[in-house]
Amino acid sequence: MAKEDPPVKSPWGGRFKSALDPLVRQYTASLHVDRRLARVDLRGSRAHVRMLAKQGILSGEEAERILAGLVAVEAEIESGEFPYREELEDIHMNIETRLQELVGEVGKKIHTGRSRNDQVALDLRLFCLDTGRQWQALLLKLQTALRDRARRAGTDLFPGWTHLQAAQPIPWAHYLMSFMEMFWRDYRRLDSYAEMHSVCPLGAGALSGSTLPLDPAETARELGLNSSFRNSYDVVGDRDFILELLQIASQIMLHASRLAEDFVYMSSTPVGWIELPDGLCTGSSMMPQKKNPDVLELTRGKTALVLAHASGLATLLKGLPTSYNRDLQQDKEHLFPAVSTTADTLGILPLVIEGFEIRNETTAKALHEGFLMATDLAEYLVRRGVPFRSAHEKVGKLVGYCIAEGVRLEELKIARIKELIPECDDSVSEVLSVEGAFRHRQHKGSAGEQSVKEQLAFWDQWIDAQARG
Repeated sequence: MAKEDPPVKSPWGGRFKSALDPLVRQYTASLHVDRRLARVDLRGSRAHVRMLAKQGILSGEEAERILAGLVAVEAEIESGEFPYREELEDIHMNIETRLQELVGEVGKKIHTGRSRNDQVALDLRLFCLDTGRQWQALLLKLQTALRDRARRAGTDLFPGWTHLQAAQPIPWAHYLMSFMEMFWRDYRRLDSYAEMHSVCPLGAGALSGSTLPLDPAETARELGLNSSFRNSYDVVGDRDFILELLQIASQIMLHASRLAEDFVYMSSTPVGWIELPDGLCTGSSMMPQKKNPDVLELTRGKTALVLAHASGLATLLKGLPTSYNRDLQQDKEHLFPAVSTTADTLGILPLVIEGFEIRNETTAKALHEGFLMATDLAEYLVRRGVPFRSAHEKVGKLVGYCIAEGVRLEELKIARIKELIPECDDSVSEVLSVEGAFRHRQHKGSAGEQSVKEQLAFWDQWIDAQARG
C-alpha cells in the first residue's frame, strides 16, 4: 500500500480545529502565478535574516544556517530541482517549508517579526523595481535603433499628415525622432517611479509592526532601497506601485501601438511608402501574394490587453478597505502578463525600426500630391505684409483654382500665381519646392535641417549618458 504524504500544516492552522477544505485550498492557491517571485523572495529573506542577527534576535550561528539553507533552496530553484507543492498555497510557504526540511527546526525562525503581508509587499515591490530597470534597458535599445535609423534617413522627405490627410513635407529623421520623444518620456517616468517606490515594507508585519526590536531601516539598506516605510498600516495594503507600473506600461504600449499603426498604414498596398522586412511578416494560408504585418498588428492587439490589466487592477483596488485584504492576491494576475507583454513588445520593436526600408520612388510621387506647400506659401505672404487670415484665404482660393484646373501648385506658371495673388513676385518659386520646406524652417524643434541636426546631437549625448549610467 502506497505511503501517504503527511497532511499539510498551514502557517495559521493553530487556531483551527479542522483542516482546510481541499476545494478552498485549490481556490485560494497562487503558486501557479507567484512562482515568478522566487528570486526576490529569497533576496528579501536574506536581508531579513541578516537584520534579525544584527539585532540579536537570531544568533550568528542560527543566521548562518538559515542563510546557507536559502542558498541551497536557490540552487534547487535555479537547477529546476525545487520540489514545488501546490498544497502549500504560494511560493513563500514553499520556500519556507523547503528551508525547514533542509536546515531543521532553526528554519522556523525565518519568519520572526515578519508577516506574509509585508513579505509579499516587499517581493512585489522588488519585482516591480527590477522590471522598471529592465524596461529602461529595453527602451534604451529602442531609442538607439530609432536614432541610428533617423541618421540613416538623412534628408529624405515624405508627406507628414494630420487627420490621415497629407499636410506638409517632413524628413523621415524628424518623424522617427518624434517617437524618441515619446519613449523618452516613458524612460523618465520610470526614473520618477524608482525614486518614489524604493521603499522597504519589511518590519510592518501584518499591519502594525512588531514588539521585537526590529530595524526596518537596516533591512532597507541591506536591500539597496532608499528608505523604510513611515506607516506600517499603509505599506502592507499599498499597491500603488503596481498600478503605477501598469499605467507606465500602458503609456509605453500606447506609443508602441501608434508606431505600429503608422507602419501598418505606410506599408499597406494603397500607400506603399515603406517595405517591412520579410522576417517580421507572415503570409496568407490561401492567398499566395500576401505579406501581412502581423507583428505590428499584434502590437496593437497586445496594447489592448495591457490597458485591460491596468484597468482591471484599478477596479480591484477601488472598492477595498484599507490595509491588507486577500483580494490583493489577484494583483499578480494583472501584473505579470502586462510586464511580459510590455517587455516582449519593447524587445521586438528595434527589429522593425532597423529593418524597414523607405520606398523613395513612392514617397517622391506622394510629395507632389495634396498641395503640401500651401502653408509655406501663406507664410511667404505673411513675410510680405499680408495678415495671416488674408493669406490663408488667398492660398485657399489658389488651391481651389488648381483643383478645378487639375494642376498641382508647383505646376502653375509664376505669372499666373502673380495674377491670382498680386502680392507675389518671382521669388515665390522658392517656397513651392518640397526641398525648400526642409531648408526654410530654422527654429528649434521644427522639421528644418538645422533642427534635425540639433535633435540628433541631443540624442547622441542622451543615449551615451544613459549607457554610461
